[in-house]
Amino acid sequence: MKSLLHFAGLIIILFSLHFWVVLPAFSIKETVPVIFQHLLLGGFSIIIYLVAYYIGQFFYEIVGFVVLGFLVLKMIFLGAFINAYKPEMADQPILKYIILILYFIYLIFLLVKIVPLININQPSKKE
Repeated sequence: MKSLLHFAGLIIILFSLHFWVVLPAFSIKETVPVIFQHLLLGGFSIIIYLVAYYIGQFFYEIVGFVVLGFLVLKMIFLGAFINAYKPEMADQPILKYIILILYFIYLIFLLVKIVPLININQPSKKE
């Protein structure tokens, strides 16, 4: 599972950049926990990848639908996270944009890793 190491590396790199570069560069107070943002986005990406991998092993016909369902679930959790920290984000509106950028970075990386799982060579059905 080399891909899991790739995800872990991405989480560590993005967390480090976020915590030690972005926050000081924009003078942002850490009112919204940075580690929780990356655990939510990166952890959910790992879960989606693992579910797609194991579903693809047995039910390759529905792996795309499973991925879409989990991506919607990830959006719901992110919306709940943003809603929970609404007062903190109202004080510093740039936080919403940072979370949005992180969301898309994790999403693009997930899609790069998951497209080969979805494009499984399905056995041809001869009629």
